[in-house]
Parts: sequence; structure tokens; C-alpha cells
Amino acid sequence: MNPSIAEKSSPPPSIYTDDNINVTLGDDDPTDSLVIVAVEEIHHHRIRHTYTEESPLLQKITSNATAVSIQQLENTSTNDNKKSEMVGMLLVLLGAIAFSFMGVLIKFCGAKFPSFEILLVRSVVQSVAGTVCCVCLGVNPIGPRGPVRFWIAFRGVIGGLSVAAGYYALTHLPFSDATAILYLNAPFTTFLAVVFLGEQFQCFEGICLSLCLIGSVLVSKPEFLFGSMSNNHDDNIIGGIFQHDTGIGNDYNDRGFAIFTALSGAFMIAVTFFIVRKVGETVHFLVHTVYYGVLSTLICILPLLTVQTFVWPQNSYEAMILLMSGTLAFIGQCFFNKGLQMCPAGKASLMNMNGLVLSFINGMLIFDEYPDVFNVLVPLGVKAFDEDLVQLATYPNL
Repeated sequence: MNPSIAEKSSPPPSIYTDDNINVTLGDDDPTDSLVIVAVEEIHHHRIRHTYTEESPLLQKITSNATAVSIQQLENTSTNDNKKSEMVGMLLVLLGAIAFSFMGVLIKFCGAKFPSFEILLVRSVVQSVAGTVCCVCLGVNPIGPRGPVRFWIAFRGVIGGLSVAAGYYALTHLPFSDATAILYLNAPFTTFLAVVFLGEQFQCFEGICLSLCLIGSVLVSKPEFLFGSMSNNHDDNIIGGIFQHDTGIGNDYNDRGFAIFTALSGAFMIAVTFFIVRKVGETVHFLVHTVYYGVLSTLICILPLLTVQTFVWPQNSYEAMILLMSGTLAFIGQCFFNKGLQMCPAGKASLMNMNGLVLSFINGMLIFDEYPDVFNVLVPLGVKAFDEDLVQLATYPNL
């Protein structure tokens, strides 16, 4: 018998078997060629045939399998990213809800307490709650070492200034005016994310953003644009729960400076969003709340000693309103920071526009700002485009 086709002591494994033919892989030279040995049983006689293939079949099979595996991994990664974005957008929405109700409490507090005192209470509550949560979860409250700490601290300073500007606007402008201006942070956020972070910005997102901004103006009808067409604001109603006790209402004087402050606050809010996206998930979202609270507390001290006067709560109800505003701020910060880490800044800012719809509802129910046809139709349009954006994020081929 020819030794080149002699039976081996341990034959190679079969890759194909039927009643008459058994095909196995030879291991004589697995790198240069593939040796296929066919043993055919004909009339009870075993005849071996050896075939050589210049382009190994096994190599092709392995290459194809590898390509399929890579494609499957890419598809899995893409699906995971989409799910992460969806969860992040949901968290941003929850944060917007918390911030909306916080704004109502701030408006009430503004009838009695100066804006920096409200910010001080919020900052202290946020610092304590954030530190306690970090300790319970085993998170270092000062964050990881390295240059990232500079960005966290810078975000805390800018965040404190933005909140101070927002509180000043809410206590010195009608509720709808302040809300409309502060929600202009969306285009600033998108611009920073596209230019400095290289995040993608699709045409559909631009349309959504433009319509949301137009909607924010039409819903709120700010007096500085619509004049007498704007909603009537009653200081006695806005003064709310404190008006009958103190006789102190919200001060709407010096509107020009208040509008400028609100615009500055909107831009600084966008900067805080940008920084959270820049540092990413290397920093735990609770660390952001700690820095935010501590640095905002330091920012409040000097204005309270020089420009404004600290006012002590006269009863437990006033103290509870102050503490609740700080608690809602902490909850909103946690939701928003985590959500912003999981989805692009542009989509996060668009989802945050849902807070505008809630602010409109709160203004109608609490501050006696009744709607007209624009107030009813535009929020529905804003919400519909947000849902289209979520669908686009989930099914980008639509």
C-alpha cells in the first residue's frame, strides 16, 4: 500500500459523513494546502482518494466565521448604545420634571427670601445629600485624580453661577418670561457639543430644536417680545403663600438687567452640560452634585454679606418650602447628570424641553396664567417632535 495514503493510527476528525462516503481533513500540511481524504465504500471495498486544494476551505470557513462574529459584535454594540441613549433620555426627562416643580417652589420662595439665600439652602442640601450618598455607595466624593478634577470644579463654579442667575430671573421676572429665556440653553448646548465634542447633529435634530425654541416663545409669550399680548401677571397670585403674611411680592423692576442675567444663566447652563459630557462616565454623577453644592455654597456667602440680606424663615412651613426646593434640585441633578452621561448633549437638551411644557401647566394651574390656542397647540407639537426624536434614536433608518 502507498504509504502516502496509509491509514494513520489516529485518523483526523470527520467533517462530512453519510452512508457511503466519509470525508476527513488531513493534517499533513495545514498551512499551505488542505488535504481532503475521501473514503468510499463500494461493494464492501474501502478505496481512499486524496485531494489537494490550493485555497484551503478551512481558512475560508474560518475567515467567514470571523467576519460574521465581528458583525454580530458590532450589531450588539450598536443596540446597546441605542438602549443606553434611550435610558439616558428618560433620566433627563425625569430630571426636567424635578426641576420644573423646583421652579415653582423657587417662585414661591422668591416672594420672601433673596435669590442667593434660596441658592444657599439648595447648595447645602445638595452638598450633604451628595456626600452621604457617595459614602453609602463607596464613591470618592472628590472624584478621580488628574486633570479631570479641574473640569469638575469648573463645572461646579459655572453651575453655581448659572443657578444664581436663574434664581434671580425667576424672582425678578414673570414666571413665563424667565422660563422662556432659561430654556434657550438648548441651542447653546448643541453648539458646544458639535463644535468641541464632535457629536453628530442630524438635520432632523436641527428641525426639532428650532421648533422647540419657537414653541418656547409662543407658549410663554414673554412680555419683552409680545408686550400687551402677553399673559397678565398678578403679583398677589405670584406672591402666593407668603403674600398675606409679609406683603412682599416679586420685584419686576429693572427688567433689562434681569433679562440679561437670564440669558447669561442659559449659556452657563449649556456650559455645565458640555462639561458633564466632556468628562463622561469617568466621574460618578454624584461627584458632580457634591462639587456643585460645595462651590455654590461658597459663591453665595459674599453676595449675602454685601448685596442681599439673609432672612430667617418665620415658621416651619417656610422652612419646609426652602428645604423641598433643595431636595428637588438634588434629585433633578442626579437624574440629569446620569442621563447626560448616557446620551448626546443635543438630544439631552431637546428632552429637557419637556420641562417647558410642565412649566406652562404649572403657570396655568398655580400662577393663574391661562392658555390661548398657541399655549395648547405648541406644547403638543413640542412633545410630538420629542417622541419623533426618540424614535429616530431607536430606529435611525426610518
